[in-house]
Amino acid sequence: MTKTKKIALILAVVLVIGAVFAGCQSYKWGPVGTTDGNADVVNNGSLAVQQGKYLYYINGMDSTSNIAKPEDNYFGKASVKGSIMKSEIAEDGSLTGTAVVVPKMFYTGYTGGGIYIFGDWIYYVTPTTKTDNTGVVQVSYLEYYRTKTDGTETQQITMVEGANVEYVFTDNALLYYTSSTLYKVGYTDEKVDKDATVIAENVTDVLFNHASTYKKGQSSIQDYVYYTQSYESGSLLSGNKVYATDGGDPVLLADSKTYGTDGADASRDKQFTFTLVSAANESDGVVVYYSKSSTVNGSTETAGTFAIKFSGEKPVFDTTKEVIVAKDALTSLTHIGLENGVLVATSATSYIYTVDEEGIQNKETVTFSNTPTVIKAEVSENSVVLYYVISNKLMKRELKDDSGEINMSGAEIYTTWLAPTFVGDRLFYIDNTYNYTFVVNLSDFVYEANNVKLLAGKFASGYEESDKTKDGTIPKFMTDTDKETYINNNPKEEE
Repeated sequence: MTKTKKIALILAVVLVIGAVFAGCQSYKWGPVGTTDGNADVVNNGSLAVQQGKYLYYINGMDSTSNIAKPEDNYFGKASVKGSIMKSEIAEDGSLTGTAVVVPKMFYTGYTGGGIYIFGDWIYYVTPTTKTDNTGVVQVSYLEYYRTKTDGTETQQITMVEGANVEYVFTDNALLYYTSSTLYKVGYTDEKVDKDATVIAENVTDVLFNHASTYKKGQSSIQDYVYYTQSYESGSLLSGNKVYATDGGDPVLLADSKTYGTDGADASRDKQFTFTLVSAANESDGVVVYYSKSSTVNGSTETAGTFAIKFSGEKPVFDTTKEVIVAKDALTSLTHIGLENGVLVATSATSYIYTVDEEGIQNKETVTFSNTPTVIKAEVSENSVVLYYVISNKLMKRELKDDSGEINMSGAEIYTTWLAPTFVGDRLFYIDNTYNYTFVVNLSDFVYEANNVKLLAGKFASGYEESDKTKDGTIPKFMTDTDKETYINNNPKEEE
């Protein structure tokens, strides 16, 4: 099918859906505070994003099962749980002036998702409010939106079937991957493209990445998406092709000729199948990890897991800069600086892989108290500090001196949806009791001989007075049902 025909088919399907679905809503809202669209953005694509002196964050994890009728997720009528909040960051780091800026449920099943901010717009994903011909809300369709950072204007970008669709927002386009096809919907500050366009079809693997920091008007090599394509059926070539795109024309990175072969059958050991594994941003570029294998005479041989660092304006694949990090084909890993190897933390007994100059693989054992969920690795010349969660507790350890685990918090961190994320010294996360966004300040942690003070999370969106709880407060931006639960869990002491 040609790209033109495929787009026409997509449009036809959308028109049919539009005819069947029903529902309308008003997007009138705000203004919510003041804005600073020229300020730098920190932590894009996560649970909590900072722009200048403002913080935007998702007020917890709500369930699409709570959308029984369209009005349950109408703009301005949706539950406060899952809405996007806006706070001003005071000089002492506390959050003030908190209000709902996007009164609509944020939701995606893609754990690499989150909210993005570019200029004057917040970009996010939400379940549709459209229904089928029996009145059932079609929450398996997600709508991609943007709302002004003061809440005063909202525009729909597109609608896509599937809760787990991988996506990334850039400053000029939404890129998403579904049904073996990579799509793009472009936009400017003023308008959104009417239709999605196809970047690539017959895609076999995609690795999304994005810059966490954004300076207005400046593009970054960290915003490239990487993907693979097989050769056409009947081709005599072996392996696959690797491309990169930031929404513009795809850049060919590697194919059957990359390693000096002319594509002849005799050189199949140099015609590799690439499997994309991970990407990690560094201050001057991005490190992409991938495994390679070749098939010769019907037998598949693993070449190992490799890394290459891209810098400059766009990725260029230079085989002389390729680094082997493991002789095995790794499927997941944590970047700890190429000079330190790679960490594979998939069980209590985990490993740091390195390959020496003679090509010999070494595996250094790292023992955790249980399987860790890594949040961040702080890499410097002399240390690798790892922050991770075990049994819902925040943990910390220095890998290079193997000083062991340090428990930093109680058991309250939920890790199976959007990942906990740092904004400066503050960690934002979904708590596992109420499923709202909590925050802890690492500077409050005390770890001294005979004096340990664990971190205790607080509702990021703040509190209000209550005569029903033991400390006289209750979370302010909370559903009535959840408030009842909170009161029952924190009752006022009888006099």
